[in-house]
Amino acid sequence: MTTRISSFKEKSFTKAADISHRNKINYNIGKYNAVVPVGKKQFADLDFAREKAKNLKWKSLESLDRQLEKFEFNFLKRGGKVIWAENAEQACEAILKICKEKNCKTLVKSKSMVTEEIHLNDFLEKNDIESIETDLGEYIQQLDGEPPYHIVTPAMHKSKQDVARVFHEHLNTPLDLTPEQLTLVARDKYMGTDELHQMLKDEIRNILVEDASDTLKKFELPENKGYLS
Repeated sequence: MTTRISSFKEKSFTKAADISHRNKINYNIGKYNAVVPVGKKQFADLDFAREKAKNLKWKSLESLDRQLEKFEFNFLKRGGKVIWAENAEQACEAILKICKEKNCKTLVKSKSMVTEEIHLNDFLEKNDIESIETDLGEYIQQLDGEPPYHIVTPAMHKSKQDVARVFHEHLNTPLDLTPEQLTLVARDKYMGTDELHQMLKDEIRNILVEDASDTLKKFELPENKGYLS
């Protein structure tokens, strides 16, 4: 048995016996399950929609090489640039090259499993570049020095008290803030209107940034700041 497998089993047994952890997971899953039926109502025939989605997924995977080349062709035609990387090292180095060319010291990035898998944030930190997660769950985990707990809900194992503690320890906020207030604190970190407008005032390029309230805002990006999607 490898050390990695042994460590995983040991941690799994410990976590499985953690009653507090179980309660938090059950509570958060319960909240999730409560809204799932509402989402299903948008489909007149749910089974048909599932089958269609499954077929489209398999079709895309089976022709992924051609799909990627088609995307590159259309993206280049519209003035975009595509960078191919064969592994994590090449991907990270390509991003670092762009950051150095633009003298980027701080960037905000959207939720991405690929960047988690290549450990991009750690790589950028080692190169003195601050990377800020814009997904709230990812940001909570980033502050706490933990990887995402779940692919969809990164901080589903944390209670509101846990999140308040994390913000208190890293952002010096009061421990009694409500979830709504904590969300505003996180949004101000990377979407604060006054601060962001000041930060972005001198850039010549325009980008669209979508915040947690699904409101699209148009900003300008300065030379030493970046937006990674």
